[in-house]
Amino acid sequence: MAVLHIVQYSLPQIVSGYTIRTQTIVRHQMALGLEPRVLTSPRHPSAHDEEVEGVVYHRCPPERHGGSVWLRDAARVRALAAKIEQIVGSAKDIRLLHAHSPQLCGMAALRAGRRLGLPVVYEVRGLWNEAIRGRGPLLAWWLRYHLAESAETRVCRAAAALVAVSEGLKDVFIARGVAPDRVHVVGNGVDTERFAPRQPVPNWAASQGLGEGQLVLYLGALRNYEGLHLLLDAFPRVLDARADTRLVIVGDGEEGARIAKRAPVVSDRIHVLPAVPHAETGDWYAAADVVVYPRLSTRATELVAPLKPLEAMAMAKAIVASDVRGLRELLADGETARLFPAGSAASLAQACCELLADKAKRDHLGRAAREAVLARHDSRQVMAKYLEVYRKAGYR
Repeated sequence: MAVLHIVQYSLPQIVSGYTIRTQTIVRHQMALGLEPRVLTSPRHPSAHDEEVEGVVYHRCPPERHGGSVWLRDAARVRALAAKIEQIVGSAKDIRLLHAHSPQLCGMAALRAGRRLGLPVVYEVRGLWNEAIRGRGPLLAWWLRYHLAESAETRVCRAAAALVAVSEGLKDVFIARGVAPDRVHVVGNGVDTERFAPRQPVPNWAASQGLGEGQLVLYLGALRNYEGLHLLLDAFPRVLDARADTRLVIVGDGEEGARIAKRAPVVSDRIHVLPAVPHAETGDWYAAADVVVYPRLSTRATELVAPLKPLEAMAMAKAIVASDVRGLRELLADGETARLFPAGSAASLAQACCELLADKAKRDHLGRAAREAVLARHDSRQVMAKYLEVYRKAGYR
């Protein structure tokens, strides 16, 4: 039986935790005997159907720009719902629609599902309305924020089953009135065979123009809440204690230009590089002495557990991370990572210096992190949970 996943973006054009999770889900569903397909929204940059690692990715026609945000959102929902109906009508074997946040994907799936008589599972991966906060005049963003929150709540209540990627998000939607027995936590998982401990590629740092010395790595999205400006504030203190250290920031995002502009002012030992293909991230982790996740405390970071730390954990890397709840769902201070109080540059620098000076401690934390991932976050175990979610939603 086939399942159609409805998502905002996907690989290979967009590389992010969101798109990697989608591919992980469908790849493991194939191994479990399901026949997953994926449909991307009108916002995805490609309009051509393609196959990614054996999975068919359908593309919705790109949107036409213009009009108010409300008219654009309504047009996206209509276009996506029409494409869902077209795909299901042609395929004949699709028995369930699995929509992933943002809520416009869920709204389109529910509209099409009612017409087609198919159950809809909705998956909340984050609080997308939080991205609206502070954008534009106060009244405009306040109205959009609350309308987006209300729309997502309606989608969650209407879906046959709701998936949350963290315990924090589960609590949010139960508080909004979703029955607890309809909310299922399916956290992020990582391919522990693809991401496994290994030695760095010989002369890797030199080949990337990074010079000599210990390497502190941030690899992920360059967004404000990731705390990268805090990391830049902390790095001179690290250099005071460990003068041969290099900081490498790899990724793309709305903060990229500001980070790249500020980094050389802070130190010539900071390298800001664009995002790399997901297949190459293992080389960067292998070269790192310490991997950092300096997330700030926001509503979203307290409630959502990210994917990227699981990759570093699986590779047995020593991790320094802030103590926001989303990271504490994955990491335990002194056991699998060194946590510091979110927002404190001095504590972040101290934690990095401690681990850079103590290889035995780094090795101990890395081994424990790898064991934790094998026990609780291996993608094969995590993604198998969808079979029960689908059964409860009415998948046959």
